[in-house]
Amino acid sequence: MITGIPTEKIEKGKQMNIVIMLAMAIFTIGTFTIDSFLYSYQVERLYLISTTVLFIFAYMQTKSGINIYRIDLMWFMFFTYFMLNMAYQGKFKMLYVMDILAFAFVFIFLLLAKIEAKYIKKSLTIMYLISIIYAFSSLFQYWFMDIYSRFILPMFSSSQIDEILRIYARGSYSGFTWQTAFISGYIVFGLGIVFFTYKNVKNKVLRLIMLASIPLLFLSLFMAGERSHLVFMFVALIITLLFSTELKKFFGQFIRITFGIILGLIILILIMTTVSFDEDSQIGKVVNRLTGTIEGFIAGEDVTSGRVILYDFAFELFNENPIFGVGWRTYSESSIGVLNADRASHPHNIYIQLLTELGIIGFLLFLIPVCYTFVKTIKLLLGYSKFFGGNLQWKMLIQFSLYIQTFFLIYGLTGNLLTDRLYLFMYVFAVSITFSAIKYSIKPKRKLKKDEVF
Repeated sequence: MITGIPTEKIEKGKQMNIVIMLAMAIFTIGTFTIDSFLYSYQVERLYLISTTVLFIFAYMQTKSGINIYRIDLMWFMFFTYFMLNMAYQGKFKMLYVMDILAFAFVFIFLLLAKIEAKYIKKSLTIMYLISIIYAFSSLFQYWFMDIYSRFILPMFSSSQIDEILRIYARGSYSGFTWQTAFISGYIVFGLGIVFFTYKNVKNKVLRLIMLASIPLLFLSLFMAGERSHLVFMFVALIITLLFSTELKKFFGQFIRITFGIILGLIILILIMTTVSFDEDSQIGKVVNRLTGTIEGFIAGEDVTSGRVILYDFAFELFNENPIFGVGWRTYSESSIGVLNADRASHPHNIYIQLLTELGIIGFLLFLIPVCYTFVKTIKLLLGYSKFFGGNLQWKMLIQFSLYIQTFFLIYGLTGNLLTDRLYLFMYVFAVSITFSAIKYSIKPKRKLKKDEVF
């Protein structure tokens, strides 16, 4: 006996810690290498299955029950509909099998990954470190393209190599990924970790490293040249900060943030109108694209890079079967010649994609749990003093969760986040933080049902 606890129970607790830590490490590393030169379908299958098996093993070891919330049932309904829709369409090629596996994993992970804060913090540390590697990879490509072409480029598929070279020709750098949208996503996640965990880091050396990494991460984001990620990241930050206060102080927080936005816009306009950026520099390219977007919008031009054409085509397909949709991935299979004569395209909008491919039913079954979780995450953040006794550790984690959820929701207006699985799995990770926070929240004196708190 040690401190009144049986030795066998202590050993099982240690084993469970190791298993869950390993499961989260595999999930984190797997997610943060999707669409890199290390990725393959085999690797993705391995890490999804391994994560699932390890979580199930952990629960078997502890013989503890699984916390099932109302939101879990909502996700189960969406996954069931997704499977039935896929079966009806008869789509069981490898690409579709991976989609089925991915959405099955989404449901299972959300069901099982209601874990303690220490495991989430370890995952964030891994994500941050890999995001730094990605940031250096864009600089490596910029400075040593010859070496990059000799050793890194051949590790991608032929179609990915064509895309990397096309992006490189326009002066953008995808680093160890094959699309600027992917490396930008990893950088946005890394910056979010810095913004929301910095205050909770006690190690002075690590705090210094995190501060020093901010310019590096921003430089890499500019080198990718993705204006949408930059804008949506700041919007997600603003929304998260807006709700990072108690409800009674919300109005004051709103005034401060509004004043900050106005001041920031004034400074930005002054810089853009008075400073002459080198058009060949990465900052100059991004600034020129943002300026061109604003000027084009004011002039009534199409500033969506052809997305309006894609949206029109999507609604034509939607009208064919508005209730059940035309079938998963049918849009891209039918879109050759819509925007490009020789290649297909995605809708570049997850909401339109859901309506078109899964119909109104699939759209609602997906959006209801998404919106429900978003609102409940805000509720947790506004009332963190009540739910967590002022525990800043959980506040930081919930802030990061809201930041990722917000970015997912707004980037979903222009991106393909349901098929670009790095974004889907990062969203799922963020949602699991909210679920974990519910499980470990302090219950009020009045006896509440779990879903009443949630």
